[in-house]
Amino acid sequence: MDVLIVDDDAITRFALCAALEEWGFVPIVAEDADQALQRLATDTTPHLLIIDWSMPGMSGPDLCKTIRKREDGQFFYILMLTGKEGNEAIIEAMEAGADDFLSKPFDHRVLKVRIAAGSRIVRLEQTLNQLASRDSLTQCWNRRMIDELFANSIAESTRKHTIFSLMVLDIDHFKIVNDTYGHSAGDVALKHVVNILNTNLREYDQVGRYGGEEFVILLPATDQNEAWGVAERIRSAIQFQPTIVSDDTHINLTVSIGIAQFDRSRDANQSAFFERADKALYTAKQTGRNRIICAE
Repeated sequence: MDVLIVDDDAITRFALCAALEEWGFVPIVAEDADQALQRLATDTTPHLLIIDWSMPGMSGPDLCKTIRKREDGQFFYILMLTGKEGNEAIIEAMEAGADDFLSKPFDHRVLKVRIAAGSRIVRLEQTLNQLASRDSLTQCWNRRMIDELFANSIAESTRKHTIFSLMVLDIDHFKIVNDTYGHSAGDVALKHVVNILNTNLREYDQVGRYGGEEFVILLPATDQNEAWGVAERIRSAIQFQPTIVSDDTHINLTVSIGIAQFDRSRDANQSAFFERADKALYTAKQTGRNRIICAE
């Protein structure tokens, strides 16, 4: 687990790094609050932080307050390190957003158990977040999370003027699959479809289960023509790779897919953009299924 150390004192940073490495953690250092905030803006964000109280520029408590105001929903466990003592200092640190407090000079044994406690809380939070954001059957994003990612993608596309496409996929006649083979077989089919989606998508594309047999796929930096190519690979793979329920039960599936490319002049909000892709899906189903339709 990565641990971000924010301290302007080189000797303290060295001592903390040595101790953390000995205990199996990966230390990342920042000499002041500005460097710390830059570190927290990267994709490899550490979630366990050791912050010194007294630093040039922004103080430790002010840095805590800034971190707690973030709106991206990320969890951080913060240990405040300071030469201050007494209840007033502890109260001030906690009110600023710190989770724990340790006075300097610190006892390495005390630091070790507090870092261990913090890492347990971080892992628990990550587990809870995983359970809250993933579809329990297929392990792709659930509707709440894919909606959140969808909104973020629209905001980023608008801000950076980048292209972005949306796919809405529905398994054809899925009710017949459940009625004929049973819901357990239907569950196997859903997981099979998600496996094919994951195989044919890039690591930064996002897949979410939107309803029973409906999935939403977010394709950043992808125009409508490129999205059609991705959709065709998926459609073909699902058609020609049967779901294997058992040695004597193979289920042939097809899917219908609607595609839309984000258009800032037409898509006033997330609902309007989704509606265009959903209408394209409806057309695909009405015109015979097992096909792809792009929104006008």
